[in-house]
Amino acid sequence: MPRSGGKRSQVERYGIERSPFTQRPTQRDVAELLGETRDDLRRLVNYKEQFIIRRQITSKNGKVRDLAYPDSRLRAAHERLKFHLNKIRQPDYLYSPRRKRGQRDNAAVHLDQDQYLTLDLKQFYPSTTEDMVRRWFLNELGIYPDVAGLLTHLCTVDGKVSFGSPLTPVLCSLVHRPMFDAISGICRARGLRYSVWVDDLTLSGQFIPGEALEEIRAIVRAAGLRSHRIIYRSGNRPVFITGIGVVGPHLVAPNSLHRRIKECWAEYHSAETDNERDAVCQRLLSHLGTLRQITGTKSISGRKAADQMNSLRQQRDRRQVAAQERRQKAREAEAKTPPKELVDAPF
Repeated sequence: MPRSGGKRSQVERYGIERSPFTQRPTQRDVAELLGETRDDLRRLVNYKEQFIIRRQITSKNGKVRDLAYPDSRLRAAHERLKFHLNKIRQPDYLYSPRRKRGQRDNAAVHLDQDQYLTLDLKQFYPSTTEDMVRRWFLNELGIYPDVAGLLTHLCTVDGKVSFGSPLTPVLCSLVHRPMFDAISGICRARGLRYSVWVDDLTLSGQFIPGEALEEIRAIVRAAGLRSHRIIYRSGNRPVFITGIGVVGPHLVAPNSLHRRIKECWAEYHSAETDNERDAVCQRLLSHLGTLRQITGTKSISGRKAADQMNSLRQQRDRRQVAAQERRQKAREAEAKTPPKELVDAPF
């Protein structure tokens, strides 16, 4: 669909049936799409280990995660494949990975509901195996077996999709789309709202029967995945969906954001120099902007955040003008000071 200005969007341009990967491409065709020759692409796949970075990271809860992700030429190939897969139109219930859709949009779907159900897909990326990817290339796209094998080896590391590859989010959303679509069908039949953020599934409605949950978990198991962190919520307390709170018809920011804003205000008022105050001001403006974006520009808290941001900008501008005037006066005073007389050296 054309954008304003006559430029065509480079994302979600067509249905999956119009993708170049459903047109029975050969290895040479695929290589051309990825900016390689067929022989170079084969060599890249056969010697991909030298283009993989392996390291460990520790999450905030102390859990150690092993990462293996592409680098250099292999990463470039993943980026190009991501570019082409991103042109496939995605369903309305999917909010990530998608451009121009954020966590606030995902939470806003569930405004003004009575009951909420959230569940996560356990080890979503590590559980997406190379067999699943190969079957998707073969069955969903109809790709020739040799091309499907080549693409599968290109996309996966150690027998599964790569956690850390730019390709993995969109690839997993497509590989598991039959599962997500089946869950969407259950929700539509029961009048429930439904959204997906990577591996977080959220349902909401006036009433969520237990049978719906059992049907959804059966679909997840049939897809070779597992669900966990299943939580029912109801009442007037905030329900946090991908970090954004939902209270009836309103969105609220998480307590962690309010805490950071409070800490920044304390730093701002205790700053001793203009440079320190300006540095804190920049962080404070960022946090207040996030708060306004979450709660909405027309809400009470959103308008309050906007007023505080305007006040901070005005104070910052006054400080900058005053600093510039001081520098100008210092230069003028220096220009008026007569030069010192040169004194002959005593030798």
